[in-house]
Amino acid sequence: MRMKQLTRVTAVFLLIFLLVSACTGLAAPEPEAAAEATAVPPTRGDTVVDLPDLGAAPEFQNDVWLNSDVPVTLADQRGKVVLLEFWTFG
Repeated sequence: MRMKQLTRVTAVFLLIFLLVSACTGLAAPEPEAAAEATAVPPTRGDTVVDLPDLGAAPEFQNDVWLNSDVPVTLADQRGKVVLLEFWTFG
């Protein structure tokens, strides 16, 4: 009998804890903090990675495409989401 009461009390406390934790949210970052976070350059460990700007990507040099009847150009892909997957037979 005492074990049932203890189980019920534990279940009630667990339910209250879950309700309270679900009602509390994380505070949104302040706008100044968000702008500050985006101004930090990308890092790799303790070293700052500063990649050079190499200009526009070169045009594709391939004339045969497996999934297209006509050659694909970078200009045709402008404004689209593109996934590049490079592979070879080895």
